[in-house]
Amino acid sequence: MHRFKHTHLVNIIMKKIYSILIVALATMLGFSAQAGTPQWEIVAGMNVANVDASGCSSRIGFHAGIRTTFGIPSVSNGFYANAGALLSLKGFKGAGITLNPFYLDIPVHAGYKYAVNENLALFGEFGPYFGIGLFGKTDGINVFSDEGGYKRFDFGLGLRAGLEFNQKVPVSIGYDFGVLDVNDEVSAKNRNLTISVGYKF
Repeated sequence: MHRFKHTHLVNIIMKKIYSILIVALATMLGFSAQAGTPQWEIVAGMNVANVDASGCSSRIGFHAGIRTTFGIPSVSNGFYANAGALLSLKGFKGAGITLNPFYLDIPVHAGYKYAVNENLALFGEFGPYFGIGLFGKTDGINVFSDEGGYKRFDFGLGLRAGLEFNQKVPVSIGYDFGVLDVNDEVSAKNRNLTISVGYKF
């Protein structure tokens, strides 16, 4: 009975997350229609991932994927919104093992960019991210299976700040705060420090 209630609660939460994602993407598409053609970016970088549980330490991972950005001059000159699709290796080290869950992360951010000159700009952004567990094994066990104990869905808030060179190359540092427990047995939320380099085209 307890297991049924837990599963039902998870289903309700996931439906709400999907609803938020749909609304966020629809809002961004509406902005995009006002702003014109978005700018695409290839991005890659390093993760320093962990969970907020005792006895766990950080592990080094990576992220790589694409991001699309468009300005919103109708709101404010310099204001923009973006969304991404990133393959991201997270997890943690603890109890003699290293967990290696791979996620498809979908950040949806709003931000502001200030042009220092034509070759340099400062930017900062904030917004939610949605994570979908894809694969990953530890000691031959799929971390997203019942035996592995990792939940397949994650949700949290992220922020990012950095420099953009020549209107083409953004270099940034960011941090993602998971708000959902990602393990069935203990309270553990994803934490992830990111260092990224991109190229816009």
